Amino acid sequence: MTTEEKLQNFYNHSLDSASREAERLIADHQHALDKLFSEHKEIKLRQAEEEVAAETEKAKRDINKSLSADQLQIKRQLSRKNMELKDQLFAEVREKLNEYKKDPSYEDYLARKIREAVDFAGTDHLKLYLDSSDEAHKASLESKLSVTLTISSIPFLGGIRAVIPEKNILIDNSFETLIAEERENFIFHGGIGHE
Repeated sequence: MTTEEKLQNFYNHSLDSASREAERLIADHQHALDKLFSEHKEIKLRQAEEEVAAETEKAKRDINKSLSADQLQIKRQLSRKNMELKDQLFAEVREKLNEYKKDPSYEDYLARKIREAVDFAGTDHLKLYLDSSDEAHKASLESKLSVTLTISSIPFLGGIRAVIPEKNILIDNSFETLIAEERENFIFHGGIGHE
């Protein structure tokens, strides 16, 4: 083999070796790039999932916040409507009581409440009060029950009030108090189940 052939052979062998080395380096580099790309892709996918989860959670919070605000507004409207209906109802109750006071059975009611107060007081001194609107019943009740009735300077819509001064006891069977107690304890049950 001549020198030139040897050189050519060496040259070919070197080129093959360099090509193989270049291919191996390119393959290693491609493998490293693929691994880097895969890791980068996983990181970006995880970040995207986290962002989607965070945005979903934020959207849920925003919806819940909006829903809570709407519910609060509805509750306020419902409460206002309940108060309007309650006011209307108790205005009607007052009208019905005024009508009842014109009925002859109202004097029987007053007589019954006066007897209950007298029985409760027993031997203690008792001061009985009638509402100023019931002054027409005063003479009849006093003669029927043998009691002394005082017309109250403070109106209380009807009924009676009695005081046992020695014991500091007030017997309050006034319509004003009864209405106030009912109004305080009244709960409006609306809807299909309560119609």
